[in-house]
Amino acid sequence: MNEMKFTAEQLPGVRRFTEEHARRYKVDEDLLGDLVIAVNEIATNAVRHGSSHAELRMWTENGRVIAEIHDSGTWTLLADPGGSPPPPEAEGGMGIWVARQICAAVQISTGISGTVVRLELSPTARYI
Repeated sequence: MNEMKFTAEQLPGVRRFTEEHARRYKVDEDLLGDLVIAVNEIATNAVRHGSSHAELRMWTENGRVIAEIHDSGTWTLLADPGGSPPPPEAEGGMGIWVARQICAAVQISTGISGTVVRLELSPTARYI
């Protein structure tokens, strides 16, 4: 497992970390940018809406690349956050929806210890 703690100022480092580890995990070149986008969207949400500090963990499991973002913020989950795109006039709210378009699975849990968003990607399959 590879880990990185970050703040909003360190989001470019989150993107580099994600790309570096995705390459190590043999993510197809055509999917690499998509994974970086999905992780960046969730990492940005974590430090903008959750807490000033967050953590990214990446590893492989059962043939999938897993990226897990944890912050200390909590929120009330909607029935299906990111299940549909935000309206065209929205100025935000696309992060979870974008991640769901890219990843095979997006799991969200929140409680007294914070919020964890787990992204799963098959290194060679396209979901869009």
